[in-house]
Amino acid sequence: MNVNDWSLMKYVRRGGCASKIGPGDLSGVLCDMKAPRDENVLAGFDDFEDAGVYRLTEELAIVQTVDFLTPVVNDPYLFGQIAAANALSDIYAMGATPRTALNIVGFSPKHYDMAILKEIIKGGITKMKEAGVSLIGGHSVDDVEIKYGLSVTGIVHPGKIIRNRGARVGDLLVLTKPLGTGVIVTAAKEGSADENTVANAVEVMLELNDKASCIMKQARAHAATDVTGFGLVGHLSEMIGETLGVELFLEEIPLLPDVVRMHSSGVVSGGLRRNREFYGPRLNYARRDVRIDLLFDPQTSGGLLFAIDADSWPLLKSLARDEDQEVTVIGRFTDTAGGKIRVT
Repeated sequence: MNVNDWSLMKYVRRGGCASKIGPGDLSGVLCDMKAPRDENVLAGFDDFEDAGVYRLTEELAIVQTVDFLTPVVNDPYLFGQIAAANALSDIYAMGATPRTALNIVGFSPKHYDMAILKEIIKGGITKMKEAGVSLIGGHSVDDVEIKYGLSVTGIVHPGKIIRNRGARVGDLLVLTKPLGTGVIVTAAKEGSADENTVANAVEVMLELNDKASCIMKQARAHAATDVTGFGLVGHLSEMIGETLGVELFLEEIPLLPDVVRMHSSGVVSGGLRRNREFYGPRLNYARRDVRIDLLFDPQTSGGLLFAIDADSWPLLKSLARDEDQEVTVIGRFTDTAGGKIRVT
């Protein structure tokens, strides 16, 4: 759960409350409250960023986020890895390096074998080791609904934060992972997804965004976020606000194998419906296409979404090839007023 996911205050005007905030609508919790902060807070919950940033010195800032999930796969070890990768993603999206983590656990020993919890945490540790992150503690509560995630602290130079705003007219929009995990996870829970389809989705969810973050920094990305619960359109909306627009190239947007067929057959997650209801008015398209629905699909441990100068694309392609990292240009930022997203 990153800073945005908790506050859900995307369209709150300072000094007042909006009547409709976003999927989940927890705006009343913080609306009209004056949260404590000082001049060293470089990004907080009212900045709509993926993580909070606090400056310690002129050369060093800490980046903090928290995220946890209910199981998206049956295998507890894989679930632990996916939940950890998902939590670490917000740090990478800010152009920062994760350093420490705290476990967050909801688990009931009365209802489940403790061996399950051991496997979940083992999975999380595996992914933390891969990321070079030190586990320094955590907290658990007795909960019949299993939950697992991390509170992560990273570091970044205060002058090198990559925020979700900052894209420029003419910038290319780049995505680093295919879409469709929400539909596939839903299908797996319904028993309608085959083994290979689920395995492909799990492989994507297990992938850290460390390499993607590294190459986007080298290519001097102007803005970035990660694609998670609000879907591609929701997180892209955070990048453009009300001042920019985007032309999305539908044919270029990477999708997981078989996801179009499954969605066409009626597999729809609740999150997709909520995202479509809320963010749908931002989208303009000339013809109906089932793939448009997948732009609202909530992702677990999704890819990075970032803006680069068009002249930086050859460098980014070269860096991505060297790191074996998928990168796809899926759109271009425009000067369209009102934050509209045009699908072509």
